[in-house]
Amino acid sequence: MSAAVALAAAVTAADAAAAPQLPPFAQTGPRPASQSDWNSPRARALVERAIARRSQWAAAGGLVDYQAHARGHIYFLYDLGRGTERHLVKADQLALDLYWHAPDRTRQLIVGRRDEKVLPTNIRYHIDHLMVVMDNLGDRIRLGEGSEVRDLLHPAAPGALEFYDYRLADSLTLVLPDREVRVYKVEVRPHDLDGPGVVGSLLLDRATADIVRMEVTFTTASYRDETLDYFNIRLENGLWEGRYWLPYRQGIELRREVEFVQFPAGGIIRAEFSIGDYRFNTGIPETFFRGPAIVALPQATREAFEFEGGLYDALDPAVATSPPSMEEIREQATRIVTESYLQRAEGLRLAVPGISSVFRFRRAEGLYAGPGLGRSVAGGSTLLLGGYAFGAERGQGQGWVRWKPSPSYEIELGGYYRQVAEVSAWPASSGAVATLAALIDGEDYREPYWASGGRLTVARAFGPARGSVSIGWEDWEPAALAPGGMFDRRYRAVRQLDEGENAALAVELERPPVMAVETVGGASWDVRVEAASGAIAGDFEYVHAAARGELLWPEVAVGVGVRVSGAAGAVWGGDIPAQRLLPAGGRGTVRGYSFHRFVGNLYGSAGLELSRRIYYPFVSLALFADLGWVGLEGAGAARAVERWNRAGRPASAADGTLVGVGAGVGLVFDILRVEVARGLRQGGLWELVVRVRPDFWDWL
Repeated sequence: MSAAVALAAAVTAADAAAAPQLPPFAQTGPRPASQSDWNSPRARALVERAIARRSQWAAAGGLVDYQAHARGHIYFLYDLGRGTERHLVKADQLALDLYWHAPDRTRQLIVGRRDEKVLPTNIRYHIDHLMVVMDNLGDRIRLGEGSEVRDLLHPAAPGALEFYDYRLADSLTLVLPDREVRVYKVEVRPHDLDGPGVVGSLLLDRATADIVRMEVTFTTASYRDETLDYFNIRLENGLWEGRYWLPYRQGIELRREVEFVQFPAGGIIRAEFSIGDYRFNTGIPETFFRGPAIVALPQATREAFEFEGGLYDALDPAVATSPPSMEEIREQATRIVTESYLQRAEGLRLAVPGISSVFRFRRAEGLYAGPGLGRSVAGGSTLLLGGYAFGAERGQGQGWVRWKPSPSYEIELGGYYRQVAEVSAWPASSGAVATLAALIDGEDYREPYWASGGRLTVARAFGPARGSVSIGWEDWEPAALAPGGMFDRRYRAVRQLDEGENAALAVELERPPVMAVETVGGASWDVRVEAASGAIAGDFEYVHAAARGELLWPEVAVGVGVRVSGAAGAVWGGDIPAQRLLPAGGRGTVRGYSFHRFVGNLYGSAGLELSRRIYYPFVSLALFADLGWVGLEGAGAARAVERWNRAGRPASAADGTLVGVGAGVGLVFDILRVEVARGLRQGGLWELVVRVRPDFWDWL
């Protein structure tokens, strides 16, 4: 048995220290400092005290050594671009025993670990991503074993006053059970903003200059890994035995993205640790610290560890407690320096917003292929797409500029020429499935028309929700079945929709799924209202409203998950274009019917799904039921339906409720789902639905 293992097994005799006095960071009488006074004498004097304190804090308090326990979670997630919804790939839960000896000897033992993959991955974490930061990052900051950040000067290390700028940002009072502690919030940034350095804030004890909390990120020049987008760190200390500010809660978040191609995807590592059960001056021999700084106990021992919390607790908003959020750290940094110093500027490079944006097959286009070019700029990005639809013999193009003037606001301006637009408010399938289905079965699950125009959108975050206002103008042109399909297939006819101009004002409010919704559950919804006219200065001729929502419980009982969904829409006015009608039937609405067998200006649907893992991760089983209704009211809607039926199979409103039931098999982490559905009323039929996970659709 190694010395590390032996000591870990023996450390039970000493009594744990009393619970720490934890700072709630209540602001009882704030005293804001000047927001422009960088490097004031007061700020520099306080930092000078903090630098001196870091080198002798233990000796001043009579501390020789300590032991503690840490419990944490590490999550590997992916997103669809910075700031978008996140989905879990892998979860790890860790238990560590911590050991420290004056002046700076540390060792950590991984005594428990369990993990679960939600999607396929072979990720291996850097060893320091599995560790607790025991020294407020040390005088020289190294992250990712030096491959992410290497030897960066700490803002409270010797020599920092010549490297960083400091500003007293606030004065706060921490209300503890037996005392009040005054702290100063000191903001920090490097002298040379184009060079490497820390950006963020330190909370310093006014009396001792101890670090109470650190919330920092880094300038882009700090990163050695070209794929690294950002690295955010939060370190919170608790006051133990009234003398020692020692680790209490910590979090890190880093994001990587594809280096050579502008692709809407990023990999995120997010870690949360809580530290407690301190024991002081227990007489740990110095020989114990020989060898690696972190050691894992045997696998059988780690797997046998009994965790008190769940594997996904740090993701669940109802359970997790991690103030301030990583997003708030980023927002704080952008108030200290502009976003251009925190976001890597990329030159012009190949852009692939999704596979179908550069290569696809559609009934109205035939084969389409075209490149994309993108560039990251300060606080935003640009995107150019262009290509040729060989079947329709038409060139296409679009360009977009996106800019984030602040973390809460986003502005998007773009124009497009001869783009294929879609009638449905929400797609019925991913682009890749539409291409395969069109090639194999002559069906692409689209109701297309040509559109040229432009749009300006201003969006704002409201906590977990997002609201946006858009103004746009389009010139519509009916599409037709493209001649010369790649294979000898019979394709569904393309409906001859309306032509003309359309000027629209749209308001949208959405609540995206919570982070890792597939494991913690939660609700998501989206509401959009559009009012439009046939001319820019004309009166509104119709109003179109659509809403949908979903509620997920990953495991209600005996391993069964429940998903409830619903959607509704209405369009009314004297001159409703056929493009704004509400079609239903088949995948995306009520399964078990011919695709878009029904159409009207009123629509409602609901769905219930029960799922259970059978042979994880390879096979899962789902049972589902869909209900729907399509209505038609008003002369304007009736005229629009007549124009809808100028080509293709005639469609009409439903005569009562549509009912579809079925079962599906999920394969390989439920990435691919094969479903069989049967409509029970009004011409229902057997339908085979093959689809991929909806959160992959933007990539496909």
